[in-house]
Amino acid sequence: MLRSRALWATAALLLCLVAVDAADFGGKNVVKLTRKNMKEVTADGRLWFIKFYAPWCGHCKRLAPTWKELGDEYEGSKQVAIAHIDCTAEKAICKAADVKGYPTLKLYYEGKIYKPYKGGRDKASLKQFLDGSAADMMTETVS
Repeated sequence: MLRSRALWATAALLLCLVAVDAADFGGKNVVKLTRKNMKEVTADGRLWFIKFYAPWCGHCKRLAPTWKELGDEYEGSKQVAIAHIDCTAEKAICKAADVKGYPTLKLYYEGKIYKPYKGGRDKASLKQFLDGSAADMMTETVS
């Protein structure tokens, strides 16, 4: 009986791990950032909207489809790019960005934090913030 429970528990754990591993947090238009590419990539003159996440986080999983749509929305943009960072794999980056919970959303410009995002998690709210920030950035750089 005890052995049977242990087998079921092991099987359940493996299924959970497979589900977490299979969760797709990116998309073809969402750039995966790591310690190897972050500084170079985010210093390209565009605004980078970055999602700091953990694969096990339920809020992160719910945001993933919207984040993909946002990435698709800005495909080919010369002003804006969408990215994500797995904080379980890139702990140093997340610590440096002062990530305290998941998901954390921040705008980067020229490799540095430009401003954090605290609004709604729907696509319209994210897009409004991003478009407004891009317009502000253009005003700041032109002035």
